[in-house]
Order: sequence, then structure tokens, then C-alpha cells
Amino acid sequence: MKGQIEKKEYFEDNVLPFKNEFEKDVYEGLRSSPKHLKSKYFYDSTGDEIFQEIMKLPEYYLTNSEFEILQTYKNKIGNLLEHLAPFLLVDLGAGDAKKTKVILQHFIDKEMDFTYVPVDISPDAIHNVTLTLAETLPDLAVSGISGDYMNALNSLPRDQNKVILFLGSSIGNFTKEETLGFLKGISLKMNPNDLLITGFDLKKDPEIILAAYNDRKGITAQFNLNLLRRINRELDANFDLSLFEHYPSYHQEEGEARSALVSLQEQQVFISALDLHIDLAGGEKIHTEISRKFDFEEIEDLARASGFRVMENLTDSKKYFTNSIWRKKA
Repeated sequence: MKGQIEKKEYFEDNVLPFKNEFEKDVYEGLRSSPKHLKSKYFYDSTGDEIFQEIMKLPEYYLTNSEFEILQTYKNKIGNLLEHLAPFLLVDLGAGDAKKTKVILQHFIDKEMDFTYVPVDISPDAIHNVTLTLAETLPDLAVSGISGDYMNALNSLPRDQNKVILFLGSSIGNFTKEETLGFLKGISLKMNPNDLLITGFDLKKDPEIILAAYNDRKGITAQFNLNLLRRINRELDANFDLSLFEHYPSYHQEEGEARSALVSLQEQQVFISALDLHIDLAGGEKIHTEISRKFDFEEIEDLARASGFRVMENLTDSKKYFTNSIWRKKA
């Protein structure tokens, strides 16, 4: 399918006295108890580059595990969704689409009728992936959308068949309540029999999990600290990054890997754009990310509760990760 969807940028309505959602979330997060910042704001242009380095780390098993799944099962995936053609292949949080290219090339080789729709909160990521794919996969119809996932899905033709990808382990960045709400929201944007393919990091040896968020080179620490650097740059704040330390932990009973930035001393930070003074005690944490791990029973329960039926759980050879393929219930 060579038709193009109009490229748009979407942002939530500015209903509070903030210039954008970033200002609002930083203001509310740093005034909360405990303090927190949303992990989606890791991904500015610098954060995108740092995350590319993280994905190359030997400790960060998630990327290689998912690559293995997509490479091993690309034909099976193609067969499962071929009946939907022509369809939109909507890639939520596409990034550089490095993993997705495995199946994109396979679908092109099979002459499947589809349009690739990468969606990412980072405009830089959409700009770069669009240019890269034009060079590397010139026969691919691409229409990128920068902005909020739900708004992006709302912009798509309702009557067109869709296969939605939510790869990586981003589903684990939500709380239990947020996860169910997010999946129900996606379900509402889909037609009966449309497919959703989601990446789930599986429960495993706690040491393997913790190492993925605490690499020896300290690149994950820089990824977290870059969030403060972004606030300094975009909101005219005066965070001193040397006064913070990355603190990862894994809570096995809850199945949650958590990341935080710890204040190394008592200090006050001023965010000029928000006219906001933040007091931090020595040892106080700013929570930056949660990464939940799953078992197959939890995945089955999530699918059923959000309006889907599990078709396949595709795993890597070590069973570290799964790409779960769900069909929207009629």
C-alpha cells in the first residue's frame, strides 16, 4: 500500500498554566512526595543517543533477546497478520526502528501490502528514522507521527486494519493500574481482529535483571542524569549533576526494577521557568523509572482484562523475554 497518511505532531491540550506537558509533569512530580519524574522524558536527542549505547551493553539482555525473537519468528509473525493486508503497521515508541527493520524487510520480501507508521514522543527520532528508512528500505511506505500515542492512534483511519507494535519492555514502565488503562485505551482504537504485539520482560534471576539497570560503564547512570540536564536546559534550572547519584534496585516480590536519582547532600534547586524552588534532603530520592517484569499468567490476565485474546507468546532461547501477539476480541 503506497498511500500516505498526513504527518502530524500532537500534544495534549494545555489546560493548566504551563507551556507544555513537560513543564506540567516536572512541576507536579517534583512537588509530590516522594518526588518523581516520568521516564518518557529520558528521550530528548541526547537521551536517544545514550539509549542506543545502553542497548549495546552486554548487561542489557533485553535488546538481543527481542532481536532473536523477531529474527527467529519473522515468518510466523508474517503469516499471523498477512490476512489483514492492506494494513497499517503502527510502531509505538519506534525510536530508530532497528529491531522493527527485521520484520519490515521480511514483509517487503513477501510483498505484503502495508504502510509503516512509526510513532515516537521524540520529533528527532521520527525525523531520523524516516530519513534512514528512505535510504535503507526505499520500497517501504512510511508515515511518521511525533507525539502522544493515543492521539496518534486517534488520527489513523478508523476503518483500516491495524497491527500495533509496542516492542521493547516499555509496557513495564507503567504501574499495574496504568498498564491496564493503557492497554484498554489501545483496544478502543482498534477494530475487531486487529493485532497487538507487545514486548514483555519476563521474571528471571534477580541478579541478571539488576545488572541490566546498573551497568559497569555507568551509561545507564548517565541516561538517568540526563533528565536533570534536560530540565536545566529546557526549563532554566540549576541542578548540579555532581550532587546526584543513580540508584537502581530490584524488588523481587513485586517484580519491579526501580531507578532513582539520590541527592548526595541537602540542597535547593531553582527551576526558573516554573518559578519553583525544590528542597532536597541528603539521601532523598527522585524516582525516575519503574520496570515491571511479568510471567505468562499475568500476561494472559492482562490480555483478557483489556479486551484481547493471546494468540502466541514468542520467546527467546533463554526465555528472558517474550513478544506476545494478541487479537482484539470481536
